[in-house]
Amino acid sequence: MPTVFLSYRRSDTGGEAGRLADTFQQRFGDALAFRDVANIPFGVEFDAELNRELAAAKIVLVLIGPAWLPELRQRLKQTDIDYVRLEVATALARRKRVIPILLRGAALPLVHDLPEDLGSLAKHQAMTLRDESWYQDVNRLIDAIGRPYHWRIVALRAVVALLTIVVAVRLLVPWLPDDRANDVVFLRTLVGSLAGMYALVEFAVACRYFRKLKRGYQS
Repeated sequence: MPTVFLSYRRSDTGGEAGRLADTFQQRFGDALAFRDVANIPFGVEFDAELNRELAAAKIVLVLIGPAWLPELRQRLKQTDIDYVRLEVATALARRKRVIPILLRGAALPLVHDLPEDLGSLAKHQAMTLRDESWYQDVNRLIDAIGRPYHWRIVALRAVVALLTIVVAVRLLVPWLPDDRANDVVFLRTLVGSLAGMYALVEFAVACRYFRKLKRGYQS
């Protein structure tokens, strides 16, 4: 389930939303970010899927370009649903971590420029993504939201570590006393102890990562 929800107006920042989603995908695969155009399956009820993804998301990035506020004002005069307003209002009401992303010189709207349900957006710390320093700025954004934990890499490391331990113990056997070298229980215990030590190291690394990530979500 994606942990970052991209909220954007297609007429304003559709290109940047696609570029940001592509950058996330290149770095971390498909699991990190949700973007409606790419991630809502055909035939699925649009409203329900957006609500489900918003509920699951840890972070909501609100992409704001020069046309974001003018279009919001225009949509306030209409009776049809403004999904961007609905996404942001829902994220704020659910107290998600909302990060305004300013693009192409856009400024963060002031409280009095926004409808009541979006007013608190103006109080959230914003980030700027610039075309001329896109990858540096995206790196700052990724550091801010927390990099996803690479479970597949952890699994690969574990397999390699276990094989290394087994090979190392087999190479050690000729140097052991005969009673130990022929003691299957001892050798299994030795392998298990070394594997357990490695598992503790991986557990400590994971705990440190998730504590840091939790602090990032709560900041």
